[in-house]
Order: sequence, then C-alpha cells, then structure tokens
Amino acid sequence: MRRLILTTMLAASLFAAAAELRGGAEYALADVPAELTCRLPKGGSTRFLLEEAPGFEWAATSFMPAEVEVALEHRAGGRASVVANLKGREDAPVLIEMAYRRAGNASAAPAKTLRLVIYKVKGGPVDPNYPKSRTMEFLKTECANRGIQIVDWHLHIRGGMTPELAAEREAKSGIRSTAMENHGREWEICDNARLRAFAEKAKQVQVNGHRLPVGIQVNDRDWFRQIDAETRAQFDYILADTMIMGKLANGRDKRLWLVKSLDELGGDPEAWMEQYVRHNLQILDEPISILANPTYLPAPLNAMADKLWTEARMRAIIAKAVAKGVAIEIQAESPYPRPRFLKLAREMGAKFSFGTNNFDPRPKDLSRWLEAITWLDLHGEDIWTPACLKR
Repeated sequence: MRRLILTTMLAASLFAAAAELRGGAEYALADVPAELTCRLPKGGSTRFLLEEAPGFEWAATSFMPAEVEVALEHRAGGRASVVANLKGREDAPVLIEMAYRRAGNASAAPAKTLRLVIYKVKGGPVDPNYPKSRTMEFLKTECANRGIQIVDWHLHIRGGMTPELAAEREAKSGIRSTAMENHGREWEICDNARLRAFAEKAKQVQVNGHRLPVGIQVNDRDWFRQIDAETRAQFDYILADTMIMGKLANGRDKRLWLVKSLDELGGDPEAWMEQYVRHNLQILDEPISILANPTYLPAPLNAMADKLWTEARMRAIIAKAVAKGVAIEIQAESPYPRPRFLKLAREMGAKFSFGTNNFDPRPKDLSRWLEAITWLDLHGEDIWTPACLKR
C-alpha cells in the first residue's frame, strides 16, 4: 500500500509546478516551493538550506529509509541544513516530505510543506575529475609558457566534494586543489572548535607529496574578532565576497542573491551603490587574502551595471585591493569580475587568483580562466602566490 500511495503521489506531482534543486541552494521562507526535484545516482547526495523563524522549525515527516538517509540540522541564525543521501537500488523515485511548524508541536498543522522528489539516474557518484578537452590542454600549455602555477582557491567542501576528491582531481589534472569551508554565525561552521576540526582533517590529505592548502570563506564582518589567533593560524588563506550586506527585518543577514526587488534595496540605486562600495572597501580592510565575485550586483540592478559601476568606483576598490595585497578572483563559469573591472585591475597592478566556487564535485568549465589569462596577458608575477605554495 505504501508503494501504491507513493507512486500515486509522484504521478500527481508530475503535473504540478516543481523547482529543480541545485545542491547548496538556499531558500528564504517566503520562497520555499511546494515541490523540489533533483536527480541523483546511487550513492549521490544533495544539500540545501531552508530559512526558519524563531520558535519554528522544519522536520522531515516521511521518507523511505531504505532508499534515502535524511540528516537535518537546525543552526543558530535561523537556517535548517538538509542533507539527503541516496542509498537504494530500486528505480522508483524517492519522496521526502517536510513540514514547517512551531517547534515541539508535531500535531500542529504545518504553516508550510515541502516535497523533495529524487529521481534515480544511472551511474555511481559524480566523477570529480576534469574531462579531457582542448580547453584543458590549452590552459595547461598557456600556464606552463607563462610561468603560472594555477590553483583553484575557491573549492568548497560541500555537496559531496571532499578533500580526498579534491586531491584526486589535482593528481589527475595537474591543477592544484584546495579545501575551503564557509564560516559564520548562520553557517554550519560557526565557532573556533569546528574550524580547527575542519583544518586538522583537511590537512591530513596529501597529493603529489604535499598537503592541500586549507582556507575559510568568511561571511560575518566581525569574523576576525570571532576567530581567535590560534585558530586563524591553522589556515593558509581567507576568502571573502561582498554578497551579504545589511540585515533583514528579522535581524538575519541579507543575502543579496535572494533580493528580488529594488524596494528591498531602499528604492534608490545610486544611494544603495554608495553604501555597497563602502561595504566593498570595509571588507578589503579586513585581513583577507582573496576577494571573490567583485562587481556582483543583486538581480534588480543588473541592467544598470554599466552605469552603477563607474570607473571611479572600480578604481577605489582595486586601489584598496592592491594596497592591501588582496587578490582579485577570476571565477569559472561566472561573469564576475566584469571585463571592464578586470582590465582596469590589470592596468593598476592587481594580483589575480582563480576559483570555481563549486556546489558539488562536478567539475566546472575553465574556459574563463583561459580567456582571462590570454586576454589580460597574465604571467606568473601577476598571480597571487601565498607562502603555502612556496614551501
């Protein structure tokens, strides 16, 4: 009977609007869809975050234990971390039902519900290695000719990516890997003890006779007061971006990639942009190593990018990065930094780094790295090279 009910529900769901789940995605409470779908091979996993209000929480109310393992963690700051690991052999889709209700009151009617439908795909876990391609061959040849040691400094340990898989990727591709985790009050690693545990574990992974460089992406603007000196010394680099700025009405951080209207930014693009530039400069005053996603704008402002990103604003940010020795990241499969910013940064003597900003172990297309190296005519002396690579 259970299989019949499940099959009926899944069949009905095919006619309803469903959103495709991307591993690592975050959903504001107002935007949680009625249904999410994803496709996983046997042994695959997916992870996503759901917003929670004080006194309320998400719970997995039903799923097929033989087919999927669901881990749900409630974090400080109002985020529920959901991880689904697919274990079963059967071909039928798996359904996970979740309910959002007042904490400790399982009998109350849920304020929201979410169904996650996992469809099986053939094959084992995702291959983390770069496929052979002309782009990869050209990239390695250009780097060798220009004296560039290319490193993926923005390699997240999330969505199934592990330090071990990162090391395997480096061994097979020749492109150096790293291991990086997010830190912040609203993130899974939110204190010194968890940071040290991550660093200790990641440093045990060896590849080609060396350990992986280990880093943090910092998301709170007082991170350098939260993380003690002993813990910070365990990390080889610190990466930041500018995509979290300000607070929501409930006191939580405002994630700019979730902003959907100009009203959420105060209604005046120029006034908001002045605040945003100051936000950029504040971050560059922090003891960071790499600035990721420079020139990012929330979606409502994208059409105004050329007007809002004036040369004076870009020069102010680049000059601060140069003065502080902070590298400008060139990200794979990303429009950021915008070409005008990159060209100006090259003229002003900035150092550059490379990153993929992965959501899972799937390798990204590195064409943008190659294009930037050749277009900007970069050489070894233009690339950020920290002490951990010189040892």
